[in-house]
Amino acid sequence: MPRTWTHVGRCWTNGEPFLVLDADLLPHWRGASDNAYEALVPDLAYELTAVPLGPGSAGLVLTDPEVGDEGWLEVFRAGDGAVAVVQAGGPDYPAVLAAALAHPTEEDQRGDPVEVPSGRLALISAALDGTGPDGASLSVESPAPLPWSAGYDARTDDEGAPLLEVGPRTYQLSVCWMVVVGEGAAFARWLLTSP
Repeated sequence: MPRTWTHVGRCWTNGEPFLVLDADLLPHWRGASDNAYEALVPDLAYELTAVPLGPGSAGLVLTDPEVGDEGWLEVFRAGDGAVAVVQAGGPDYPAVLAAALAHPTEEDQRGDPVEVPSGRLALISAALDGTGPDGASLSVESPAPLPWSAGYDARTDDEGAPLLEVGPRTYQLSVCWMVVVGEGAAFARWLLTSP
């Protein structure tokens, strides 16, 4: 049975990767102040789907430059607790997002598990710290209609990255790299599901 997805947040990326992690691990990520981001960059590869962090690890959303070198990462939740992060581009933005969410998972690249013992899942830019003066701004997830535009909106960006209440669980991360769905339209998708 197909999942029903609800849009719950978005994050602007200038091409930098994002981390998806248990909120209790946020103080351990020092992307800006301790140069953890600069140290991570040489190791970035499509096969890398997690990075060690404090007493655990964080899932890695390595944006796909073939989809776009900047843009929104759209965050969705399904009724079964699954989470999807979609990077998309194209003239009919809502249609590309819908195609990404409906795309089969059989050929996805299987990634690493993402443990969320606190029940709170955060998505932050790897170029920032998890907390503190250089920390990512977080906001409680907010169900909203499907975005109609891929254009930058400072008001939306200022709301901060989504913090989702998912309950204690372990997700399995899978990645669907660039899929072309029409002239000038493509997406990449990171899917977190409970095994």
